[in-house]
Amino acid sequence: MREGTSGFYLTEEKDGSISIFYADYKVSEFGGGDFENTYTLDAENAKRFREALSKEHSGTLKKMIRSAFGKNFNDQKFWDFCKENGIQYSNDTWVSHDYDDRW
Repeated sequence: MREGTSGFYLTEEKDGSISIFYADYKVSEFGGGDFENTYTLDAENAKRFREALSKEHSGTLKKMIRSAFGKNFNDQKFWDFCKENGIQYSNDTWVSHDYDDRW
């Protein structure tokens, strides 16, 4: 279960690539640690992503992403959407650990 999510952030680069980032805080599965996730699409895949989203949604890219994947960004919907539309991406994650007296 995702707890304490930050929502998602979008970065659009001048070369056309995009990054979608979110952070979840105090995640029970990680012993109360924090979880960060970033999906990066190169320019070619970002273009396909925008085109596929615009077939079902309208507005800015951020608004279309929110409509398609929710304000807290649903990973499974994103994975399925990308698979259905032949969109490739890279994924980076980071997990902190809540080091307390248990250690």
